[in-house]
Amino acid sequence: MSKIVSKIVDQYPDLKYALLDAQTFDPKHYGFPAIYYKIMETDQVRVDAFRAAFKKYNNFKGKVVCEVGVGTLALTQYFLPYVKKAYLIENNPNLTSFIKKELKKKGWDKKVEFIVGDAMKLELPEKVDFIVGELMSIYCANEYQVQIFQHMRKFLKPGGKLIPEKIINLVQLGNADFDKKIKHYPIMFTRHLPTLMTTQKTVNTINLYREKANPVIKKIKVKALLSGTINCAYLNSWVQCAEGANFTGTDSLMPPTVVKLKKPVKVKAGETLELKVNFKYGTSLDKAVFYV
Repeated sequence: MSKIVSKIVDQYPDLKYALLDAQTFDPKHYGFPAIYYKIMETDQVRVDAFRAAFKKYNNFKGKVVCEVGVGTLALTQYFLPYVKKAYLIENNPNLTSFIKKELKKKGWDKKVEFIVGDAMKLELPEKVDFIVGELMSIYCANEYQVQIFQHMRKFLKPGGKLIPEKIINLVQLGNADFDKKIKHYPIMFTRHLPTLMTTQKTVNTINLYREKANPVIKKIKVKALLSGTINCAYLNSWVQCAEGANFTGTDSLMPPTVVKLKKPVKVKAGETLELKVNFKYGTSLDKAVFYV
């Protein structure tokens, strides 16, 4: 164990942007690099938040469910034994063979309609009781969670549920070191946290039953608690998978993320600042603008 820790310690500086590389969209892979699937599958905190939501609804026993972006079935395996029927959608053709083999091996293939394609362009042949889609990124800035649910929610039966259903985006301001070409990076180790200098405030709440993929333009007032130079925004997204089943980010999904401000600002403790935020869902966090 000490050897493993020693290797990690030696590589702390290089690992500062490791998550950024692992979570960057790879067009050749129709999604994220292969290593990211393993990062996701081994994150028990992430998986347990969704399992808690499934359990709240009796694991969808006897229900018709649609899951968008099934990946390597990390979540699917926990509800598929109980459902009446499932529509499983995956846009990465490289996973088709694996998914089909797993479904057949488990004996689930007879109650599953597996669909390869873009969920924003697909139509379901019937209404469903639940739609599951773990297609999130911090602020939903990089992935298409909002756009996909905006399209898919029309297939919900009256009273049907989305999982997740709500995302609360939060912000604080602080100071961080950035490499010249880096505009944002997710946090893997606490030593890479910025020096936080203001109160934390809510930017917006995404209600996935109603949210549309419009630009988010906000003005938020925060109070400086420390004096110094502010050059970054520290972002958090809290997710309500279902009422009472929550997820507030880990290194595998929606990790706290540092974004460079448009320009640095000197502040004094006690001062009230106005932060202006402008970003779009499903584009790139590098295109988002944060300035004081």
